[in-house]
Amino acid sequence: MRRGPWFLLLACFAFLGLAQAQNPFSVGMAYAAETQQPGLQPERPPWDRLLFGPAPEGYRGLAISARLLAWSVPWSLVGSIVGLTSEDPWQRSFWLTHSVWAAVNSGIALVGLLGPEPEKSQLRNLLYINAGLDLLYIAGGVALALQPDPRSQGAGWAIALQGAWLLLFDLFNALALESP
Repeated sequence: MRRGPWFLLLACFAFLGLAQAQNPFSVGMAYAAETQQPGLQPERPPWDRLLFGPAPEGYRGLAISARLLAWSVPWSLVGSIVGLTSEDPWQRSFWLTHSVWAAVNSGIALVGLLGPEPEKSQLRNLLYINAGLDLLYIAGGVALALQPDPRSQGAGWAIALQGAWLLLFDLFNALALESP
């Protein structure tokens, strides 16, 4: 039985889930001492505050994860539907690759939503590292898009597009964390 990238992806998510299960730290615990009396859970900002406008102080990682999830879930669904119904190999490859990347982004966002709120400097550094990786995604996508096969071209442009969007997303959020 051949185990491809799906097996690796599932193994990564299982590892992240196991690591999270062994970490009792949560966003609520992180800010209970700072925002309220000891032992009481703080009130998490409403979804509209997390999704729109400036990220609430103390919940910036949560807001970034919520925004990534709000973007990636619909695109994963649209990409799947369009990709599976398309007859054109370029379109099919583009949309299905786009869908898979958006699904991976959804998984990353869920880990961010369920995990502890990182320190501001750690979050900023992680976003800058991701921005560097995004440049590699763009370069790899363009290289794949320049191949003669229409399926490779579709997948390559989807990767380049995802990388470009993620580069903007990561840089925007990292720069927003630079301000006091």
